[in-house]
Amino acid sequence: MARRKEHTHEQIKHMAIEAVVMHLQHDNLHSLSLRKVASQIGYVPSTLINIFGSYQYLLLAVSEQTLVNLSAVLQGLTLQAPITNIQNMAMAYSDFALQHKSCFRLVFELTMPDDQPLPQNHTTIVKSLFALVESQLRSYCTNISELQAELMSRVLWGGIHGLTTLALDEKLFATHNDLHTMLCSHVQGYIAGISKTGSLHDIN
Repeated sequence: MARRKEHTHEQIKHMAIEAVVMHLQHDNLHSLSLRKVASQIGYVPSTLINIFGSYQYLLLAVSEQTLVNLSAVLQGLTLQAPITNIQNMAMAYSDFALQHKSCFRLVFELTMPDDQPLPQNHTTIVKSLFALVESQLRSYCTNISELQAELMSRVLWGGIHGLTTLALDEKLFATHNDLHTMLCSHVQGYIAGISKTGSLHDIN
């Protein structure tokens, strides 16, 4: 292992994030601490405090990295017909969640200290994920506005996330293939239903 002075702050940041990710692959967040992360990478807790600001912000950095990894997966699923693309994104989203359970949970369970807002870069990543879905919705429903596409994407993905969360908690009582079928049914049903009723036109 390189001596401490041979690591830059950026390298230590990367090492700490990787240490948390590795831990979460086989254990839960409750068994982790700032001291344990520091020990695993050969540093003292104060070093990580100097770099991240707090243990909470280290976890936020892990959350951001998880979202970046998820985004990279979903961005590669935009080359077919819009509904097919959204279905593929939904299945990839659930697969990612099931493969990275603890990191995925961290994204949605992490709270900011003192009710502070999420940092701008974190918010930007989340918006970019929804933008992938919004783009596909606008390609399919060419008459909808940006606001309509934004609202549709949140409602649509809320159902996808709900099914995924139930699967994570083993409360869906279905197989992996069944989950994919449910996700595709949700996508098809929502888009077909809202297109048929014309309720999109009620959104200004």
